[in-house]
Amino acid sequence: MIREIIMPKLGETMEEGYLVSWKKKEGDKVEKGEILFEVMSDKTNFEVESQYSGYLRKILFQPSDQPIPVTTVIAYLTDTPDEPIEIQEKKEEVKVETKKEEIPVIEKKEEIKEEKEERIKISPVARKLAEEYKIDITKIKGTGPEGRIEKKDVLEYIEKIKEEKVEERTEGEYEVIKWTPLRKIIAQRLTESKTTIPHYYFDGKVIVDEILKIKEKMEKEGIKLTITDFLIYFSSKAIEEFPLIGASVINDEIRIYKDVDIGLAISIPDGLVVASIKKANKKTISEISKERIQLVEKARNGKLTPDDTKGTNFVISNLGMYEVENFYPIINPPGVAIMGVGKIEKGVFVENNQIVIKNYMCISFSFDHRVIDGAYAANFYKRLKEFIENPSILLFKNV
Repeated sequence: MIREIIMPKLGETMEEGYLVSWKKKEGDKVEKGEILFEVMSDKTNFEVESQYSGYLRKILFQPSDQPIPVTTVIAYLTDTPDEPIEIQEKKEEVKVETKKEEIPVIEKKEEIKEEKEERIKISPVARKLAEEYKIDITKIKGTGPEGRIEKKDVLEYIEKIKEEKVEERTEGEYEVIKWTPLRKIIAQRLTESKTTIPHYYFDGKVIVDEILKIKEKMEKEGIKLTITDFLIYFSSKAIEEFPLIGASVINDEIRIYKDVDIGLAISIPDGLVVASIKKANKKTISEISKERIQLVEKARNGKLTPDDTKGTNFVISNLGMYEVENFYPIINPPGVAIMGVGKIEKGVFVENNQIVIKNYMCISFSFDHRVIDGAYAANFYKRLKEFIENPSILLFKNV
């Protein structure tokens, strides 16, 4: 029996994937559940298991930096190593766009052009020069006797055209960096986000003195947490009260979820991936911390699974460790909100009419205005700020 191996659809928004590698060669025996090939989609590599046992008879696509649409047949598997197969390999129709060179010549029938040129007085030298530069002499105003076009008139017209064109900059030596599949996916998704989602932004300062005290206390007890762990925990609790913040837009419908999954932006050598802390609102901060560590390790080793990247609707991107004070990240579709986190620094504040020094950081937000109105987002921020500045409201019983 012949079975088709297709490019799998690994997520609701996936439309195409990149074939990274084959784990088997043509003719190899394959067991059901064995890793057959590796695919990149949504900035993450996934190992795909074989759904059948048999023999890998024909590979139609080799690993490359060209995307393959989902459900495309990429190989064939048979029950026996010598089973006859008839494969009609379809050649892809490649549309080649050709650009016409833009020249300032008005294309007309030769007869009409000759009639017009007969009525235009132009010196032989000027005519030759105009033909050399492919200039329509009907556009040149002559300054010679009876409006005759002279050489200087053509030269002046050429200079005028040069002035109207944007001068090309001369480049120095440079190195060309080839677009990797990951960078192509990042470019495609972020371009889609900025061109189809009406972003709006705001930011604010949150005092983190209480978080730092709790963090230090827990470290003495052998529990090491990061600021990101606290933010994941507090954000999930705030989204419980404001569920639109954790919603998604898929197939022109707004989806609101019962559980709160928090996406975490993770830097990897080739770019950026987003992994998900599942049901963060039902976990303790210690559980969140352990899961975060595991996800970061898997991401940097290229071992994230499709399930690891689902539920990344509300994303936290922390650049504070790089000394960044504030920034406005781009929404990660199909999500509708993302938070940017800056570094912790000391600042002057007024408290009870007294000047005090406190530790604070800036947190910024990007929201999808199709789904979230400003007042709703502001109330979410207000609640999140309350949790961050008064962590004892939630924490000690949920460590």
